[in-house]
Amino acid sequence: MSGADLMEKRIREYIEVKSGFGDPVVQERMLKKEFKFFDKDGSGEIDMAEFCSVLESLNCRGSDNDVDELFDRYDSDCGGTITFTEFCSHLFKKSGDHHAAEGDVNVTKSIVARVREEILRRGGGNGLRSAAVMLKRMDKDGSNSLDRGELKEGLEGMGICGLLDEDVDRLMKAFDKDDSGKISVEEFYKGLQGDMKRRRKVIVRMAYNILDADGSGSVTVSDIRGLYDCSQHPLVTAGKMTEDEALTEVLASYEQGVSDGIVTFQEFLEYYRDVSAGIDNDDYFELMVRNAWHISGGEGQAANTSCRRVLVTHSDKSEEVVEVMNDLGIGPKDIEKMRKKLEAQGVKDIAKITV
Repeated sequence: MSGADLMEKRIREYIEVKSGFGDPVVQERMLKKEFKFFDKDGSGEIDMAEFCSVLESLNCRGSDNDVDELFDRYDSDCGGTITFTEFCSHLFKKSGDHHAAEGDVNVTKSIVARVREEILRRGGGNGLRSAAVMLKRMDKDGSNSLDRGELKEGLEGMGICGLLDEDVDRLMKAFDKDDSGKISVEEFYKGLQGDMKRRRKVIVRMAYNILDADGSGSVTVSDIRGLYDCSQHPLVTAGKMTEDEALTEVLASYEQGVSDGIVTFQEFLEYYRDVSAGIDNDDYFELMVRNAWHISGGEGQAANTSCRRVLVTHSDKSEEVVEVMNDLGIGPKDIEKMRKKLEAQGVKDIAKITV
């Protein structure tokens, strides 16, 4: 059981005792009072600092990492806040056989972790990108998928021996998302990658917010028009595609399943979940996302290097080099856009900007 699991267990136990072991309705009412007390603006949401205060009031303490993991469970869209409904439904969704189910989950996680570690070890620095190679070796009939027998034999071939039949069944259930009785390359890969760390989800959310500037929760061609310059796309210059069609093509790369011209945060997150699985270093992942979307900031090796630095000359002839922060969509000739950005950043008395 992880630290976050223990914290959640303590919260349930505290609420049970505090409510006099009342029924779920009574427990939920008591929890709601605690939640509302720290929801100072009455928005129905609390941020991380307020969440920590709630945990303190419930006499539930843990490490910073455990608190982050627990908050992340409720903040599924990485918006930086959680609602009472999210908090409550997650806490009380588990039934009386919760402990048995939790044991199954932990056993499955342990076996998946062993498989993942073995693939990473054998991958020679290629991360989980070597998962497809491993699956190919385990795939005896060349079907590009694994049945139960191939999975067990393949794991034993990697040195993961002594698995009980129920352990193999758990792994099949964990990987075989479409209940086909076989594990495809995609299912195998996604089953191994696990969930993204909160740090990675947060930077992906920052990137999505750049696209979803109006906060509608969906991104369409109209949202990214101006952020991407598709005028030099080969098919556009050849007259075979319009710029909007090229933008639609860009959006399609982030969509999951049927392409409808709309990218939700969950689709965007899923795209980066796949990318994340092949990158072991958190700093490198953050740097990659920051540079791709021109997100200023970051520390150390994760610090952005893609935002343009310009020479600003002031009316008194003094000069300084300044970063044009968050400059996605601003080209080298967009001097006026740079000026507005710099003034919004607090750079005053701009006489000239030199790229």
